[in-house]
Amino acid sequence: MKRLFHLATNRFTLDWNRVRDQDQAVLARTLPVVGRLKLMPHVRELEWLDTTKRAGVPDSLATDERIENGPPLYEQTDYQLYLRASGTGDTIEIRHRDPAIERSLNLQEKGRVVHGVINFRGQIGRSQFSVYVNGVRQLDFEVEVFPTKVDYESDYQEIVADVQSILTSLAYEYLRSTYQMGRLEAANRPSKLEWLVLIEHVIGELETAMNYIAQRPTRGLVRREQSTRLERIRRVDSRVRSQVRRGHGKGPMVQLAGVMARERLVQRPAELTLDTMEHRWLRNQLIEVQRTLSQIVTIYDGDEELSARRQRTLDGITGLKGRVSRLLRLEPVESADGDPPMGFASLQLVSAPGYREAYRMLMFLKMGLKLEGDLIKLAVKDLEVLYEYWTYLTVVRIIQEEHGPPQRLDQFFKVRQSGLSVQLKQGNGQRISFRTRADRRISVLYNPKFENQDTTLIPQKPDILIRFEEDGWPIIQLVCDAKYRIDATDKYRQQFRSFGPPIDAINVLHRYRDAILEWGSSEHEATGLKRSVVQAAALFPMNQFPDEDFRASRLWQSIERLGVGAIPALPGNTAFLQEWLHSALRQGGWSMADRAIANLADSRARDWRVAASEPVLVGVLRSPGTEQHLNWIKRERLYYQPLTKTQRRQFFVRQVALYIPSGLNEPNGIRYSADVEQIEVVDRSEIPTPWPARRTEQMVLYRLGAVRRLPNPIDVSSEHATTVRGSRWTTRLGLQRARTIGEIALETEPEWRLLEWLQANGILYKIRLDPARVQDADNPKGRAWFELETGEQIRYDGSNGFLWRKAGTNNRYVTLREIFNHQHN
Repeated sequence: MKRLFHLATNRFTLDWNRVRDQDQAVLARTLPVVGRLKLMPHVRELEWLDTTKRAGVPDSLATDERIENGPPLYEQTDYQLYLRASGTGDTIEIRHRDPAIERSLNLQEKGRVVHGVINFRGQIGRSQFSVYVNGVRQLDFEVEVFPTKVDYESDYQEIVADVQSILTSLAYEYLRSTYQMGRLEAANRPSKLEWLVLIEHVIGELETAMNYIAQRPTRGLVRREQSTRLERIRRVDSRVRSQVRRGHGKGPMVQLAGVMARERLVQRPAELTLDTMEHRWLRNQLIEVQRTLSQIVTIYDGDEELSARRQRTLDGITGLKGRVSRLLRLEPVESADGDPPMGFASLQLVSAPGYREAYRMLMFLKMGLKLEGDLIKLAVKDLEVLYEYWTYLTVVRIIQEEHGPPQRLDQFFKVRQSGLSVQLKQGNGQRISFRTRADRRISVLYNPKFENQDTTLIPQKPDILIRFEEDGWPIIQLVCDAKYRIDATDKYRQQFRSFGPPIDAINVLHRYRDAILEWGSSEHEATGLKRSVVQAAALFPMNQFPDEDFRASRLWQSIERLGVGAIPALPGNTAFLQEWLHSALRQGGWSMADRAIANLADSRARDWRVAASEPVLVGVLRSPGTEQHLNWIKRERLYYQPLTKTQRRQFFVRQVALYIPSGLNEPNGIRYSADVEQIEVVDRSEIPTPWPARRTEQMVLYRLGAVRRLPNPIDVSSEHATTVRGSRWTTRLGLQRARTIGEIALETEPEWRLLEWLQANGILYKIRLDPARVQDADNPKGRAWFELETGEQIRYDGSNGFLWRKAGTNNRYVTLREIFNHQHN
């Protein structure tokens, strides 16, 4: 534990300690050596004692209230506070605007002591505490909390500027489609500064419209009171007659056509004026645009060294402000004085030449530049939330650069009177979609929630989900989780060869990959829950290491190998994120599917389904002459059998297995197999053999590959001790899995499922075979009867299910699940 400062007064003492030495190497490029500790007494009676100390300040100056230096404090770090009242009967308390910090403190010794552990979590910036003794405010002290992941002075500003740039670009895409700005064509790969180009284009059209208005303004009529001599009054109206009748006016009375009147009367002649409500509206909108551009410039204030791109942005905005200032000096605009009424609407403004173009351009600028919403209001204290927003918008921008503008942004923006409101808020789902081809769509989801009780036991809510939907393929998804935390301990770096997010953040990605499920229901795949996330990456703020260093880390390499890893991401370091996303964006369904790590059981089940569809011929050897026949098959790599019109499987055989009868130097059973390379139909006389032909009919001749011994020979068990006569049929699955001669007759997947269940539950059975039959390729049926010790008999009957027989009852068809349930009950 390390003491950071000790405040000693005549009313109380306060100790502020770091719980443990910094166990993480702080990664910001320019961390402050001296932080902030501003002391602000509230009562004159408060006296400082000489024992007051604060790190980073000489002891002689520790009590000087004009010195605002102190120890730097950091986010995500535990600090212990211990506050004790000096007076015996005094009570003490400490207050803070964050209730979470106040809740972490405890009172003891009847209110004389306050202590606890304070952690600012992700809050950045200045934080003020107030000390009260007996309910009277004694002292305020202010500390400053620094980030450990980004540079306090530059990276935060970079994130804010980047967010503003991306949002404005998206706003123009939305407004362009909303206002049908046909002449504003976006490039397929817009740059970060495209929104500036768009503003310049809009300003150009606005200047053209405003110049047209200046040359051909629509003036209004205004009546102003003025004193006029009688002889100059051209039009006698009711107002003039009333003044004459009542003797009102100015000057001496004069005779006028038998009527006495004042020498000067007040009249209100109509005059043309440029001070119209339309011109007032135009002026107010131009002033608002000017004010908004000034607010954007403040993002770059205080930066002594701007990058070339940011300098170009600043120069562009400054130039735009100058062009708007020139428009404010045009005569119709400069002549307007005052504000139009609330909710002002004018037919002239939306329909007259020049006015309608200016109205449309100003509305476009107003909406695009004035962005509102929770995201825009984030302060430096909310850097963790801001980083999450930035990562989402950066993913959107990378996809936009690759595939052009999003399809629809109706849900992302909401039009308000003052501008566009950004509907991006932590905790609320959001989606931006791109149509890459007619058959492919990519959606970027923010905070999607998976809580369907049929697919999820515990609701899952990743930060970002990138969803690929392509015809002919199931949904494929990538997960990004923004983690504004870094573990930089030596142990972590030794394990992963780089700094990175905490291990618990990596574990969350494994959970997302396994817990986010989709229903597989296409005609080409089995119905049921399937994993849809193929890769997941934690995005964390690191910006100081060169690419080659992180490329060698396990965090980067494991994304491709294991499907889970981490990627550094900050405005100045998005190369790895771009590389990862591009590798997915530029691939099709096959390549994306290759990224998924298959389940061992799924792979084996899939292999066995294929194996169950591949017929295998179990051939027998001649007797007598068994050994001679076996040697001939091995040498010539041939096997033949009579052509049978009822067995179409003869022409689809993938393997030939050889049954060895008793009498040779090895136990009888199926012990050899060979792949079939070619199938021919020939006369028996065309097959040269050491023994004479006994038949003249046609034969099916199988040309074989190398004859090899089976790794797991199939022996004749006691219940099948009789000699096997004649060829038999099985499948590659039967050849791989069968352990008895009876089991090779199981030719379908459901039969093997039933066999496994019987064996797993210790249920005794025997297998009885029906004669071989012609199989329907679209609806294969089994010929093996499973005879249970209870007297029940079960056989697979294709699409009908399992045929179930029991003495004294009618035959019925059941599913495999019904068999399981019946046996358990």
